[in-house]
Amino acid sequence: MKRVFLGTTVLVMSAGIAAAEVSLSGDARMGVVSKAADHDGDIAFTSRVRAAISVSGETDGGLSFGGSFGVHDAGGAKDGQNGSVFVSGPFGKFSMGDVNSAAKTAVGNASGVGLIGLDDLNEIKYIGKAHKPSALWNYDMGALSLYASSDNPGPSEDTVVSGALFYRIGDVNAGAGIERGGDMQVVSASVSATLGDASVTLVYGSYDDGMESTENVNSYSASASFNTGMATFSAFSSGNSKGVEGEDHFGIGASFDLGGGATIKGGYVDGDSLSDGSFDLGISMSF
Repeated sequence: MKRVFLGTTVLVMSAGIAAAEVSLSGDARMGVVSKAADHDGDIAFTSRVRAAISVSGETDGGLSFGGSFGVHDAGGAKDGQNGSVFVSGPFGKFSMGDVNSAAKTAVGNASGVGLIGLDDLNEIKYIGKAHKPSALWNYDMGALSLYASSDNPGPSEDTVVSGALFYRIGDVNAGAGIERGGDMQVVSASVSATLGDASVTLVYGSYDDGMESTENVNSYSASASFNTGMATFSAFSSGNSKGVEGEDHFGIGASFDLGGGATIKGGYVDGDSLSDGSFDLGISMSF
């Protein structure tokens, strides 16, 4: 995402001078969407524009610090419900605010399709950051990265804590993590690989609500994409063990890079939880 430099504030410290940078970025989209759940399958317009502010600086001792928030989330950013702040140094990076759990950061999700995500049916279930501000720590040791996180311990006795690791082997990445809050638990793992112009991702998760009367909900998602110059074609498949027979979904999509931060995107998804297929098409922009 292109950043537009707004200004530099000179901070005079007792032991020297440090510079703090403030920058502005943004994204926008416009297009059409057809979702059975929202519009009875009829075509509707979709559009939005958002701006984000990022601030960063460095102490005289070499510690980096900063934060970012969306302008539309400015109200929530004042108390850690949106946006995030960080400080990093030899101890790793410590972030707080609207940050993901350690497991979600390291494991992630398979790639989705379309302009607006189309209900994000490519994603598995995570339980972290239910109570914010959350805290996330990560530390890189060459090819291995360690993560730990905790939701805000104040609002709930069942604070969700999480631990995870991420490992890189050439063009192959692997992640594994666990989240636990009270009797609830999520165990997840993923592996992804880049093979020339193609990439694939596999994600698995097991959700336990802690009740003896219900079984764990196991879920998976897999995605693949192929780049041919300015065009990228993608697809995903996902499933879970909800109900008697479970639910399965799939999606296909494509994007065409127009240059300068503008991309044409479109996608189609269908599956057991939908009464009919959903699709979208439009232009995504980044600034």
